[in-house]
Amino acid sequence: MSEIQERDYRDRNRAVAPLRPAEDALVLDSTELSIEEVMVEALKFIESKVS
Repeated sequence: MSEIQERDYRDRNRAVAPLRPAEDALVLDSTELSIEEVMVEALKFIESKVS
């Protein structure tokens, strides 16, 4: 896991084109969620945007 964290740190802190989410990006923390719960949350977001 530390290799991924190191890569992410380098990507976020590089001088040219640092990795940043878009200002209007939806951030869904799925750390404690099952696949089904992630789908429910994603669908809630989609439904709120199309209705």
